[in-house]
Amino acid sequence: MKTKLLLLIAFVFTAININAQVSLIGPGATGSWGTDYNLSDADNDGIWTGTAVPMQGGFFKFRLNALWDTAWGNGNGAATWPTGIADTTPGTDNNITAVAGVYDVTFNATTGAFSFTGGAPIPVVKLVGSAVTAADGLLFSTSDLANFTISNATLVSGTAQFSIDGVLYGGLGFPTGSALSTTELIPSTAGSYTTITINITSGEYVFTPAPLIPAVSVIGDGVGGWPQDGVTDVNQMTSTDGVAYKLDKLACTVGSAKFRQSNGWSVNWGDSAFPSGIGTQDGSNIAISAAGTYDVTFNRLTGAYNFSFPTIALVGDAAGGWPQDGVNDVNVLTTTDGVTYTASNIALTAGACKFRANNGWSVNWGNPAFPSGTATQDGSNMLVSAADAGTYDVTLNRITGAYNFTTTMSVNQFGETSFSLVPNPTKGMFAINADVAKAEIFNLTGQLVKTFNNAAANESLSISELNQGIYFVKVTDLNLNEKTIKLIKE
Repeated sequence: MKTKLLLLIAFVFTAININAQVSLIGPGATGSWGTDYNLSDADNDGIWTGTAVPMQGGFFKFRLNALWDTAWGNGNGAATWPTGIADTTPGTDNNITAVAGVYDVTFNATTGAFSFTGGAPIPVVKLVGSAVTAADGLLFSTSDLANFTISNATLVSGTAQFSIDGVLYGGLGFPTGSALSTTELIPSTAGSYTTITINITSGEYVFTPAPLIPAVSVIGDGVGGWPQDGVTDVNQMTSTDGVAYKLDKLACTVGSAKFRQSNGWSVNWGDSAFPSGIGTQDGSNIAISAAGTYDVTFNRLTGAYNFSFPTIALVGDAAGGWPQDGVNDVNVLTTTDGVTYTASNIALTAGACKFRANNGWSVNWGNPAFPSGTATQDGSNMLVSAADAGTYDVTLNRITGAYNFTTTMSVNQFGETSFSLVPNPTKGMFAINADVAKAEIFNLTGQLVKTFNNAAANESLSISELNQGIYFVKVTDLNLNEKTIKLIKE
């Protein structure tokens, strides 16, 4: 018994370390949930370390291979700071909270034990002065302890200085210069700035003005009415560069529409094509032929526009895995109006899941409640218990966030025929005990890695070339019913 236990521990330990990479992620570590800081395992013993790692302060997690399939947080309440035990309990509310500073990091991927020790604190850098309206100044952030940045800052006319750990530095140049004097004031121009940066080693600073962005809106009887000159349009689009504009969740009826600039008719674009086309100055009205709630994009330079429904999918370890940005999702819902999204026969196992849009994480919805609730942007994961595992029909209202999972059939049923994958786990060959039109193999990131067409019952199917791990087999029977089953490759 003791020998078997030791072998099991060795197997788990080895599985974590083969081609593994543990990293830190989150605003408290790297500044965002989109950037990883890789730790190193020099001895290949599952002890991951980092030296002089800058921590921004706030929420963070450890995760494996830059994926969310295995991520360590504070789910059991034992992940205190600066030492503790992290675990893999799912959910967005189980983050570890870091105190800003520079640390030596140790993390044990087997036990979850971590420690952050030593290091100097991150310098506190602010922009202060009469050009800054915030009483405490504008606080900068850094990822390398030398270059400090603040984004989307607004200044009024006046002067400014950089406060570095309470010592004031300034210069005479604007929008660039060197802050080397403790008495000089930077003459600042009122306006919005995309970024303000300073290198506290050299003193060099840059104020980058935000681009001038003309207002562009969507108007017409198909989107609410035809306004007169000077009337502020309702359907204002947004842009960060004055070129690419977007407007999400625009309710459209059958009718006409155009784009116009600065709430007036001197600059307007149109084209009869729908849902996409190239708008030209004083062009024809866009003929909206199908009512719905659309996401709209427009390029002010080329005139290219598009009205579309976003793709929405269900993702998570309960639904096949946590995909990265840009990976095509498997469990895609369908819509006819851009509001109500549905999917049938989605297989769920015990675990966590969320909705996300357009195969990315910038728009996602969650709520811990299951099987129904109201999901919110960046909300917590929906938690599926072992007792709730099964096959569901799913609905989501994109506007309100209301969702519902309705049981369709048990996880062991496929249409009218009981079926299985055998053997499971497999070392390379498996069979399905029913005739199928198609069997698609997906990995944990949602990537399609292999397809079998027109497979007969009990026909041998090979996945010998695939790596060891967990896969999901999406099977379509001869009546076009679909079902997804987990398959383990040893």
